[in-house]
Amino acid sequence: MQRALRSASLVLFSLVALFLVWFGVTYASVTDMLWFHAAAVPEAARDDVRTLYLALMNLIGGASAALGLLGLYVIAFPLRRRERWAATALLICNSTVFIMAAITAEELAAATGSPTSWHIMGVLMAVTLAAYALNAASRSSRGPYQRLAREGLS
Repeated sequence: MQRALRSASLVLFSLVALFLVWFGVTYASVTDMLWFHAAAVPEAARDDVRTLYLALMNLIGGASAALGLLGLYVIAFPLRRRERWAATALLICNSTVFIMAAITAEELAAATGSPTSWHIMGVLMAVTLAAYALNAASRSSRGPYQRLAREGLS
């Protein structure tokens, strides 16, 4: 059971990290405003803000891809080696990004009437929380009785 919980945790954390890489590459490679961003900018101002928009998309894309790659590294090495801090680090870093992205999307939607993407961030947050919970459950299934049995003290 412990192995299945641990494997499920690794898979879910990996899916989030791979999404962040894909998202980052997608954002960093845009050449024009995405439709949901364009909805937040008056048509007459789009040409004036395009250069800044593309620069910010590169920044967001690069940061997202880097977070995803860092996550894949943490998953492949420290998390697989059962380093205690690894799952918590992934939870904190991913949650910070997803919460801030959701808040930003909602504030932008309220200010401009543009569509919001907080739902996507909510799903990613839920997957991250599930991965963390599965990791914790896989650790708790190795309780004190199993340790005692392993040491021959039961």
